[in-house]
Amino acid sequence: MRRHVIDLFMWGYQPHYRYRVEHLAKEVLGELGVDITPKVLLVGARAPQKQDRNPVCLEPEDGEWPLAIFEHLLDSIEKIIRDHPLQNVIYYGDEPSMRDKPENIRRDSITKAVRQALLPYDTEHDVHSFCGLACLVNNHYVVPVIQIPRVTLEKYPLLKETQTELGLTSHRSMLHSCISTILNEASEELRRPEPGRFLMDNRMRNAEEIIRVSAVSFMHTPGHSTSKYHHADLFERFNIISSMMYEGAKSAGQFLLTNPENRYVEYYIRFKNPVPLRDPRWARKILQMADEDIGLIADSEQIYGLGRIPDDPDPLAQDVFIVRFLDHYYWELECGRRILLRSRYGKPQLPQQYISRERFIDNYARIFPESSPDDHSRLWRLFDVAKDQKHGCMIIVAADALSEAQRLAQQGTNIEPLLMTADLLRPVSNIDGTVLLDPHGTCHAIGVILDGNATSDCTPSRGSRFNSGLRYVSVKDTRRLAIVVSDDNTIDILPILRPRIKRDDIEQNLSLLESATLDDYHGPRNWLDQHRFYLNRSQCDRVNSALDRIESLPRETGEIVIITSRFNPDPLMDESYFLS
Repeated sequence: MRRHVIDLFMWGYQPHYRYRVEHLAKEVLGELGVDITPKVLLVGARAPQKQDRNPVCLEPEDGEWPLAIFEHLLDSIEKIIRDHPLQNVIYYGDEPSMRDKPENIRRDSITKAVRQALLPYDTEHDVHSFCGLACLVNNHYVVPVIQIPRVTLEKYPLLKETQTELGLTSHRSMLHSCISTILNEASEELRRPEPGRFLMDNRMRNAEEIIRVSAVSFMHTPGHSTSKYHHADLFERFNIISSMMYEGAKSAGQFLLTNPENRYVEYYIRFKNPVPLRDPRWARKILQMADEDIGLIADSEQIYGLGRIPDDPDPLAQDVFIVRFLDHYYWELECGRRILLRSRYGKPQLPQQYISRERFIDNYARIFPESSPDDHSRLWRLFDVAKDQKHGCMIIVAADALSEAQRLAQQGTNIEPLLMTADLLRPVSNIDGTVLLDPHGTCHAIGVILDGNATSDCTPSRGSRFNSGLRYVSVKDTRRLAIVVSDDNTIDILPILRPRIKRDDIEQNLSLLESATLDDYHGPRNWLDQHRFYLNRSQCDRVNSALDRIESLPRETGEIVIITSRFNPDPLMDESYFLS
């Protein structure tokens, strides 16, 4: 029987605990629509006066993080403790806080030292390491670390890092807030007996709870921008206001969260007695006076009047946040023209990632190989106009646009073919129906009502425009693309082809898996699992044989075994998905 011996030992369930945190992080990011697998490591720093042969421990110990990263960790911790700002706090207001002060300083200093030690690694590998608060487990203070690719963080609008007068750090994004909440859960679990032993006892919050807690926490960030801030639950307050009707009308308009004495504020009406934000019925009533241009001037506690803020205040100042009501029970938070958070029916959402120009053109050129660079630029400009429409609209690009315009003539308005322009798209998209183009951007019909058979990808959670576009482009052996702007401001491009990859990457990971042991199969297995779409029948058979061998190897009692679903070739895969 194989025995799994932990050389850098902190406690017996450290791999189980690390897996649980990693799985939770993946679930949370998946719920938010962030398609990555985060990496989790544990760093243990030996506690003073503890007898242990390992001054620093890592989990996993045979992973991609060399122990040399933390060669000077203990010295760094002691230096940070000596210079810690809390050392200047002579006396707290209560005796227990004074008693806990040395331990709080040490735990915070260990977390900071681990973060500093990981900075060179982060730079080299283009990741960002988020570190939780250190907790003492047996002989070591353990810091849970979640690593996220920097490119993923940069896909979403980032605020500058600020601190309040009380020293609290605001979150830079909703994604940052979620990771912080996960780490808080992870640190709390470390303080319980035998962390990681009971994987299924739900001692940590689930993904849905973590996302909601994170939204509540993130909404403290705009609260900090006001002149006074009480720890108000702004997330819940705006959910309640957005859910209320006023004489049958849905919520609309906007709140301008700022210091009421902000020099940029232009008051149209100033209330003699501010309206308390904690009274949702009153707040909803006066919201009826606001619109897209005029908003309610408020801080975290009160509404001071009706007014506006010009478009030219410094967005880097982060002293004006807009809460914009889009529909019933649907609102978003914005700062400097950047959407930071959306909430629909009380469920927090990350702002939508708009496709990059490069990704759009690559996708378009692969669907329509007959198109030219000029065609690509033209369609990108049309997409840019479509996504900014205040109402819903849809553009269909079809290789058979001419014949389709004739077939659907009774369901739309055929026109003399002309090249569609951005200026022309704005008025023609104001009517119901679809704008029908060929791959070169020539328009053949407007206001078209589409047809098509339902597919398994259709969903009642999306509107009729999305499902109509999905049905129309899903016809086999017909090259079509839909740009769908839904009434709720959601933007979809159908289809988005999977990115192209190198053939050699598949073979390299296949070879690694075929020669792998129980100690090193996780890396190639995870890579192949994430890229299974690209494997042909022969490669799928090789993976399945390797998995059969690995999963049948003897293991010690209590060791975690993850059974991977077997591979089958995808019928949609073809040679176009490989890089030249």
